[in-house]
Amino acid sequence: MASELLLVAALVIGLGVASKLIGDRYSIPSVVFLLGAGILFGPEGFGLIDPQLFGGSLSTLVSLSVAIIVFEGAFNLDVDTLRQAPASTLRLVTIGSAITLVGLGVAIHIFLGLQWSLSLVISALLVATGPTVITPILDQVDVRENVRAILEIEGIVNDVVAAVLAAVLFEVVALGHGFPLVGGSVQQSVLTEFLSRIGLGVIVGTAIAALSAYVLRYLSESPQHSRITALATALLSFAIADSLASEAGIVSVAVAGILLGNANIPYHEAVSEFKDDITVVVLGVVYLLLAALLTIEDLFALGIGGLAVVLVTAYIVRPLGVWLATRRASFTPNERLFISFVGPRGIVPASVATLFSLELAAEGVPNASSVVSVVFLVILVTVVVQAGSARFLAERLDIIPMKILIIGGGRTGRTLADRLEQRGENPVIVERDDATVAELRRDGYSVVHGNGTKAAILKEAGIENATKVAATTGSDDQNILTCQTARTRFGVDDLVAQVNDPENRDAFEDLGVRTVSPILATAYTMDNMMIRPGMFPWLSEFADDRDVSDVTVSDQAAIGTTIAELDLPEGCIVGLLKKNGERLVPMPDTTLERGDVVTLLGRVDAIDEARSHLTEVI
Repeated sequence: MASELLLVAALVIGLGVASKLIGDRYSIPSVVFLLGAGILFGPEGFGLIDPQLFGGSLSTLVSLSVAIIVFEGAFNLDVDTLRQAPASTLRLVTIGSAITLVGLGVAIHIFLGLQWSLSLVISALLVATGPTVITPILDQVDVRENVRAILEIEGIVNDVVAAVLAAVLFEVVALGHGFPLVGGSVQQSVLTEFLSRIGLGVIVGTAIAALSAYVLRYLSESPQHSRITALATALLSFAIADSLASEAGIVSVAVAGILLGNANIPYHEAVSEFKDDITVVVLGVVYLLLAALLTIEDLFALGIGGLAVVLVTAYIVRPLGVWLATRRASFTPNERLFISFVGPRGIVPASVATLFSLELAAEGVPNASSVVSVVFLVILVTVVVQAGSARFLAERLDIIPMKILIIGGGRTGRTLADRLEQRGENPVIVERDDATVAELRRDGYSVVHGNGTKAAILKEAGIENATKVAATTGSDDQNILTCQTARTRFGVDDLVAQVNDPENRDAFEDLGVRTVSPILATAYTMDNMMIRPGMFPWLSEFADDRDVSDVTVSDQAAIGTTIAELDLPEGCIVGLLKKNGERLVPMPDTTLERGDVVTLLGRVDAIDEARSHLTEVI
């Protein structure tokens, strides 16, 4: 028995690691492969993984694993992101959650015929999207910072809300337990108990985080000390709070993670890397074991009603909540559509539903097994469909911004980042000065702290996914070394650098770096103002509603047509054409070929529409 359990445990960890490697290789969130492996190797497949071998310790193992996962997500959530979260984020975790709770509750009651008590418990569990599925998606799909922030915050907050709300409804409504501290209606009991468990979790999480921060600051002498202290923080905060009130541990561990992750502690980066690594292991353990619990017969028994619940979850309730929450927010229509689509349910509903189902069955509540079946069906379909196709959808909706690294967070770098943000791009600033980094983060910029000439820092900033690098520091030596590193170590060809001494331009240009000299740029600008007074104001207002954009011709419908035959929208013209490496002034009868670069001038909206006529949609 012991040897069999050891073999299963080793197999689970091995499959978890393999799923992570395959997911990263093919840019698909690993949870898709984890669920598939759990079913394939579980009792419904080859039978190599039997969760029953873990006996009563399975729920404890899952609970502690969930604690580590939630703590890791909260630890990496920047408090500045929380402070600057738009009102749409608050609406999504309140109005959006309420719509999910009520809408799904009604759908489950109607389509599956379950009693209202179980319908509400299940819908409360399915409020949670969770960092266990959102984070792997965002690791594979680059989106603008505001899109990433709203999805990450929603995942962490909703894990907490869903777990506590479901636990309260489970005890008050499904089991009919009363609470002596409340006299009155069931509604009062639900609200009071919900708030009391949230409050208890906040108190315990805050106390444990404060104690851990003290230990880390004054007693920690190595990265190892910091790592094991952080792990103990996650497990202790969860265990203590959960022993006092069911599911208060989720609140406690989330609060402890946020507070400790944003505290001034030594070896912060080492802790973060350790948490990322251990989360890969426990994520694999939890998803594989819970997927192995799935009974295909029970899922099919839900029939058309179960499928209807999944469709309502993904394509009615979720989009309705998102569109109401994000109205008048700074999201494009395509970004709102992407947020609406990305709402897969995570590990918290699965683990809690398993525990609830067992207790309901013990209490003799009818349809107890339906809790697990419905929750797992929604998780399985939403994870496979939404997580598996998130990158494809992001590419089709054209919401993946061009990642650009800006080396230097001074006035030039900051201004450049502002302009790129306005164009919907994804600039990341690399800055070495502590005070400047703090100021940039406070103002909402995406910043990596370090020396931009170092390959490790550039890699941390995401240069492997960057298409352009701009060196904007006041040191020509640092700028040229940064460009050399970007090109030779990471193969980035599109390099732009500020040249502070015009005599150094040749050195940059010999390396193939395009240069901007503040002295010469000022002279050229003043020259344009005097010589071209009519054209200069138009050129200087690109950041408002006008733009100049280079577009590479790749759409089959555009290839072989002439400039005159192009179906360009009003407010946009072709200004230049680059053909076979040569810049030309296009004539009406100039024929476009694949790979030609067209320079469009006009209104921003018109250029965006024209781009869709010239580039192939993948």
